[in-house]
Amino acid sequence: MKKSALTGIAILTAGIGLAACTPDQSSESNEYVKEFYNPILPDGADPWMTKHEDTYVYTHTTGSNITIWQSDSPTSMMNAESKVVWEPTPGTENSQNIWAPEVHFIDGKWYVYYAADGGGSQHRMYVLESENEDPFSEYTDVGQITDPTDKWGIDGTVIQQEEELFYVWSGWEGDENVSQYIYIAGMENPMELNTDRVELSRPEYDWEKEGGAPSINEGPQILYTEDYIHIVYSGSGSWSDFYKLGILTAERGSDLLDPDSWTKQEEPVFESGNNVYGPGHASFVESPDGSEQWIVYHAAKEQGSGWTRNVRMQPFEINEDGFPEFGEPVPVTKPLPLPAGDPVNITKYTAEEIETEADITEEGILAETDQNLSITFDAPEDGEYYLYLYWRNSGAVTVNGSTDSGDTFTLFNNNQGLQNEPLTASSYKLNLKQGENTIDLIVTNGTFDLDHIEIKDR
Repeated sequence: MKKSALTGIAILTAGIGLAACTPDQSSESNEYVKEFYNPILPDGADPWMTKHEDTYVYTHTTGSNITIWQSDSPTSMMNAESKVVWEPTPGTENSQNIWAPEVHFIDGKWYVYYAADGGGSQHRMYVLESENEDPFSEYTDVGQITDPTDKWGIDGTVIQQEEELFYVWSGWEGDENVSQYIYIAGMENPMELNTDRVELSRPEYDWEKEGGAPSINEGPQILYTEDYIHIVYSGSGSWSDFYKLGILTAERGSDLLDPDSWTKQEEPVFESGNNVYGPGHASFVESPDGSEQWIVYHAAKEQGSGWTRNVRMQPFEINEDGFPEFGEPVPVTKPLPLPAGDPVNITKYTAEEIETEADITEEGILAETDQNLSITFDAPEDGEYYLYLYWRNSGAVTVNGSTDSGDTFTLFNNNQGLQNEPLTASSYKLNLKQGENTIDLIVTNGTFDLDHIEIKDR
């Protein structure tokens, strides 16, 4: 068994504590569940997910580079294939604080829009262009994308209306960090603007001004319905529990550069609730079969944790008037049905289905140092599987382990002092053989408060 000095749980090695049966043994005893738990990523901010053909392309703020993930399952980004497609040149104006990248497929290529600073400069917006239609292809750093004012700007996104492109972002009116407004401009092509910027929204309602200065409208995201183009934006301080979503709406076919074409709702459309705090910076995707709409957003890990956030998703409806009804944030302790057509297979183990000498409580299993947990999984075929642990933070728990195939993984490094996070998800990659596999875990230091275990094929 391998562990680090700060280990809270280790997975037993010698095949990860695996006992594999012969290949001809039946592997049909798993009962797959069609539900998942948030968060879909235990850490992350400014999530951008888009569906391209049958693939979900995803990115979020890393701060130091542009990383893209791909998967056929929108709920499986924790273990999706990923690639760093761009890293900045140190010391340049776009080398630091790389924020809120978005990946847009336009005219057969991918364009990444992001904001960055560095080299003494303040935040400006930039664009990358892919070599071809593969989101993992090589990218060229095209440079800055800006209007004639060249003011501070972040969170750029694109509207496509028939043959026209429009760029929408959050920026300063002047050179002081007083307030962030939502602006729009026309685009000559995916890399250049061809009009002056036009203001669409500034913080004016009380709910847009909470959390202290500066007042904020940011994170504009585009949601298309049959008759309308909606800009769903984030208001109030992103560092606060008051962060929430508002909406601007224009009719399809209208002059999008005319502020009078846009109507702003007086009330927020998605805000804190059900012990979920600061939901914001959303993007929108269809389910794999195209029958459902889903919002992907970040929220604070716990009340008061500010920019310490994770990534979540939940379904929403478009009402008969063509407007989204997001409802309330779903708590992380409540399972959600998988998006329709999601191909992931999930085997769930509740406390009663886990073999252990630890105490079983109303909330799960409370395991102490040197206590074991064990599950059995029938692998349909040889290959990679993922062990997901859903657990509550009852102390500073770090989990390390390794498999006999040489894979090394870390479950969770609690270096942020969170004490009340209701549920967190972490995962290990397992290389399993077809047939019955026994997976053993042992608490090596401290207390581990486990809700349930899942094994997924993604």
